Amino acid sequence: MSARRRFSALIVLLAVVAVVTLPWAVFSARADLSFGPHEARYQITADSRLTIDFGPLGKLLVPAEEYLPLGLGLTVDIGQIPVSGETEDETHTGASERRSERDDPADSGGGVGGGAVDALGGDVASYASLFSAPQAQIDEVVDGLSREILSRWALAVSIVSGVSVATAFILGPSRVAGIGRAFVGKELIAIGLVAVLVLTSVGTAVLTRPKPLAADPAFAGTPLEGAQVTGRLGGVIDAAFKAVKDFSDDNDAFYDQVLANLRDQWRTRPMTGNWSDQGIVPPAGADEPAHADVSTFVFGSDLHCNIGMARVVGSVARMSDADAYIDGGDVTMTGTSAENYCLDVLDDELPEKLPRMIVKGNHDSTETTNHAGSRGWKVLDDSSAQMSGVTFFGGPDPRRTVFGSGPQLETDLTADQYAHKLSTEACTTDFDIMLIHDPRIGAPSLRAGCAEYSLSGHWHRRVGPEALGGGVRYVSSTTGGALANALTPGPLKMDAQVSILRVDNRTKRPIDVQVITVSPDQKVTIGDWMTFPRPLPLIAQPPQAEPATGGG
Repeated sequence: MSARRRFSALIVLLAVVAVVTLPWAVFSARADLSFGPHEARYQITADSRLTIDFGPLGKLLVPAEEYLPLGLGLTVDIGQIPVSGETEDETHTGASERRSERDDPADSGGGVGGGAVDALGGDVASYASLFSAPQAQIDEVVDGLSREILSRWALAVSIVSGVSVATAFILGPSRVAGIGRAFVGKELIAIGLVAVLVLTSVGTAVLTRPKPLAADPAFAGTPLEGAQVTGRLGGVIDAAFKAVKDFSDDNDAFYDQVLANLRDQWRTRPMTGNWSDQGIVPPAGADEPAHADVSTFVFGSDLHCNIGMARVVGSVARMSDADAYIDGGDVTMTGTSAENYCLDVLDDELPEKLPRMIVKGNHDSTETTNHAGSRGWKVLDDSSAQMSGVTFFGGPDPRRTVFGSGPQLETDLTADQYAHKLSTEACTTDFDIMLIHDPRIGAPSLRAGCAEYSLSGHWHRRVGPEALGGGVRYVSSTTGGALANALTPGPLKMDAQVSILRVDNRTKRPIDVQVITVSPDQKVTIGDWMTFPRPLPLIAQPPQAEPATGGG
C-alpha cells in the first residue's frame, strides 16, 4: 500500500471513528457545577426538556425546544447546598486566631449576618439571583459541558484510532492488504454499518420520547411557563416559586430605579477634581480624565453576592469610561463553589474587555479567586500585576469566615503573622499601590514606608484617603450594602458605595477619588472629588491601634 493510500485510509478511519463516537461523548458527558445555592450534576439527554431532579421531592420539567437544538434535553441532578464548617486543622490552629480577633467585629461574620442569617431566606435570595440573571448560569453550563464533551470525544477518538493503528502495525502490511482485498467492493456495507450505528441511537431516542408535559398553572406568565412538577415538589412549588419570583421582581424593580437615578445624577456630577494639587494641568476647557495622562479605575469591595449592585458597578464602569476594575474582595458570602455564580454575574455586568483585578477577602475562598483567574481576572496572591500602566501588589486574606463557626484559617499564618510577612515582601517589591482586603493587614507596610498607597475594604465604612505612617490608605465601604444580621442580596438595607479612582500615569500616584453612594431609598449621591494626600517622610512613631469597626 502506498504512503498516499495509507494516509487516505488513516483520514477515513479518523472520520469514521469521530462520527461513531460523537453521540457517545455527547450523551455520556457529565459536568459537576452549581444550580442556585446547590451543587448539581448536568447531563445531556434526547428528550427535548430540561429536567431538574430534586431527588425524593420530585422533578421540575421544563420544555427545552427554545433553548436546545436537535431535540436535545438536559438533566440537572440537584445535590446538597455546600456549607463549610470547622476542620480539624482549624480546630487547633484557628482557635488562637479567633481568640486574638474577638475584639474586632469585622471578623465575626456580622457583616453579612453571621450565624444569625436566615438560611431559608439566603436560599430564596440565591434562587432569585439565578432567576434574575440566568445568563451567568447558562454560560457556566455551556462551558462545563462543552469541555467535558470535547475531552471525552478526543479520548474516544484517540483510543479507538490508536487501537486500530496498533492492530494494523502488528498484523503487518501484507495481512492488512489481504484484509483490504477481502472487503473490496464492500465499502457501501461499511458506510451503511456506520449509518446504522449512528441512526440507531438517534432513532431509539425519538421512539422513546416522553409524553408532552402537563403544564403547571403556577408558572403561567413566567419564564417557566409550560413547566410541569412531579412528586412531593408539586405540593410546595406554588408558595416556593412565588417567594422566589416576588424576591426577584422586587430586586429588579429596585435596581432599575437605582440605575435610572444614577443616570440622572451622572449628568450633573462634579467633574473637575484636584488636578492642580497634583501638578497636572489639563488643556484649557478640559475637565475629563481622558484629556490628561491619567488612568481611571472603578474600585469596589465587599459586594457579598448582591447582584443588583453588580449592575450598578457595571454601569459606573461604562459611564466613567474606566480603564480597569479593581475589587477588594468578599465578592461572595462564604466562598463555596456554588457562590462562584456571584463573581460570574459581576463579571458579566462589567464591560466585556475591561481588565479586572481581585484580591481574596475573608468571606471568599481560594476556590473563589481560582475561579476568577479562570475567567481572566488578575488575582493578587502575594504577587504584583499591572493594570493600565499602574503596578498593584497584594495578597489574600488568610482567613475564611463561615456562618456559624466564625473565621477559619486557609493558610498556616494568622492575620497578624500574614501582615508582617506581607510587609516584608512589600519592602523588596517594586509596585505603586497595595491592594489588600483588610486595612489592618496592610497597615504595617504603610507604617514601615514600604507601601506608599493602599486600597482595601472589609470595614464596611469608608475611611480616607488619609495618611498612615509613611503612606496613604483608602478604605472602601461595602459595595453590596452588607448590613450586619441581614441578607445582602436584594434591595439595600444600608448604604452601598462604589469608588472612581484617578491615578497620574507619570508618577503612578493616585490623584483623587469620587464616591457614588446608593441608599436604601434608591437615592444616588455622587460626591466631590477627594484629593489623595502625598505620602510624608517616614517618622518614627508608636504603634497605632486600629479603631473597632463593623463589617466583615
